[in-house]
Parts: sequence; structure tokens; C-alpha cells
Amino acid sequence: MAGLVERTVTGFVAEVASESPAPGGGSSAALAGSIAAGLIGMVCRLSVDKQGLAATPQELAAATKTSDELRVRLLALVDEDTAAFDRVMDAIRLPKASDEEKAARREALAAATLFAAEVPRETLRACRRVLDVAASLAGRANPAAASDLGVAIELARAGAEGALLNVAINLASLPEGNEVDELRRVADEEISLARGRADAASRTMRAEVGLT
Repeated sequence: MAGLVERTVTGFVAEVASESPAPGGGSSAALAGSIAAGLIGMVCRLSVDKQGLAATPQELAAATKTSDELRVRLLALVDEDTAAFDRVMDAIRLPKASDEEKAARREALAAATLFAAEVPRETLRACRRVLDVAASLAGRANPAAASDLGVAIELARAGAEGALLNVAINLASLPEGNEVDELRRVADEEISLARGRADAASRTMRAEVGLT
């Protein structure tokens, strides 16, 4: 079956709106981050030949390369998140008639749930990196594309926050342990960085377009 990212925009949104639980918030968060990275790439390309910008050609080239890579990675995470959910559902459907089957099912479900938390953690990290790039360009790129960069910041912020919710809901069903604790620690660290970047960059862009 073709991946979600191969569908039309109309088809993808219709699938999100359907009774199927996947794609859901995790895939949507990844898509928001990918669009944010795409907007940053556009802003960079619209800034390359502009004179008098604070961002140097070298900085713009590096930002273009990074945003393009993140756009592709986050787009892949759209499908990876839904695949991780499907893996959880497959584990839930395992037989549980005997004690052995119950034990195997518990083990498979725990592993699948942990993986289902790791995928949005990767989305969170990628969205944080998108915000890093956006913050480095805020107030320094083509002012005619200021609103586009501002939208990229808000989409990447939404992607990061949405990914965190998906990390949290999966970890909540797992017992405390080294892997769970480490995943929670990393997610907390990433969202703290993402929020800081988003807040600072958003203030700059809002001022640039005349908002207070």
C-alpha cells in the first residue's frame, strides 16, 4: 500500500478525519514539522540574491541544506509514526489463551509501545532542529518573507508540542525503567530547547511584521 505521504492533501486530511485511529496526532505533528522545514527552505532561497541582509550567503546555504534534510526526514516520520501505531495494534491482537501467550503478548506490547514513543521523540528532535534553523534566520533573512518564516516557527512549535504529547501517552502505559526514564529525560530536554527557540524567534518575527 502506498505511504501516507504519497496521497493528495485532500486524501491525507480525509484519512485523518476518518474513524481509523491512524494516521493521528503523531503523523500530523511530523507533517507540520516537514511543512515548516519546507517554508524555511523557501525563505532561504528567496533570500540568496538579496542585498543588505544580515544572513550571509554561507549561512543561507547551510540553512537551506539543513532545512531540506529535515523536511525529508520529517516527511518520512509521517509514515513511521503510523507504522509504529500499527505495530502496537498487532501486539494487542496477539493470542492470550495461555500463560505463555500472555507473557509473549506483554513483552511484544511493551516493546512496541516503547518504539511508538521513540518515533515521536525523533519527530520532536527534528522539529527542535527546524526551530534552531528558523531562530538563526529570524530578523536576518528576506523581510518580504517574514510572515512565511513566522508560520514556519509556529508550525514547528506545534509539531514539537504534538510529538511530546505522543511520547508522553506511550510512556504513561509503561513501567518505570532505564529506557523509559531516559526517553522521558531526552524528550523533556528537547521540548525545553524547542520552546526557548520558538518563543525568541516568534517575538522577532511578530515584531518584523508589525505585531506586538
